[in-house]
Amino acid sequence: MMRFYRGIAVPSRLAPAVINKIRTQGLLPSDGNWRMSAPDLRGSIEAIWSKPKVTTANTKPTADNPGSSWVCACADEHGALYYACRHNKSGENQTPILISFDAELSNVIVDGRDFLYTTFQMSDATRARELLERLFGPAILRYADRAWGVVDTQERIALCDLAVQDGAVVLAHAANKIVIAGRYGTHFRSAFLVRTPVIPAHIVDVRVIEDVYELPEPEVFLESLVR
Repeated sequence: MMRFYRGIAVPSRLAPAVINKIRTQGLLPSDGNWRMSAPDLRGSIEAIWSKPKVTTANTKPTADNPGSSWVCACADEHGALYYACRHNKSGENQTPILISFDAELSNVIVDGRDFLYTTFQMSDATRARELLERLFGPAILRYADRAWGVVDTQERIALCDLAVQDGAVVLAHAANKIVIAGRYGTHFRSAFLVRTPVIPAHIVDVRVIEDVYELPEPEVFLESLVR
């Protein structure tokens, strides 16, 4: 089992009910602002990799294979605090909540939307290769190197679809301690999608965050890799 942290923000009047629901029902496919889906490629990565050209038709949800539903989470508490106390706070959603829970590796993929997909599409080995290895481990390089070797953006995206589901990439990214500045001002050390439902028995803690939050200083900036 791996430990994850999810940060959300809700109206103060709803916080007790939200906390009780998570404790008693876990994390459900309906949770979150929108439904994120991705097909489970774990058993197909090598077969898809062996194709002369990998396309999003091989990796994206289809009507026949709509994929699982997922919620966002981080492998470190500080990352989840950013989402609870900064990114997700808006309007009346001013009460930050931190959720700690456990999940099996088989139910986790990297959430590459705010960093990894952009580097696959818009960067190159000269600018990004060493940093990607530090952030995602050496297993990321076979996918990135192949992506940077083709000009088709859709093929680069499809190769990233494979990379985010590689178990070695997931484990290496979970161990990352470097703060990343990604798209839309996001700050995180790790970003994941965890398959739902997460059953109540795997919920470790749910609490309102009372401490003052301080934004961490990033060490890696996405914008410096895609200029």
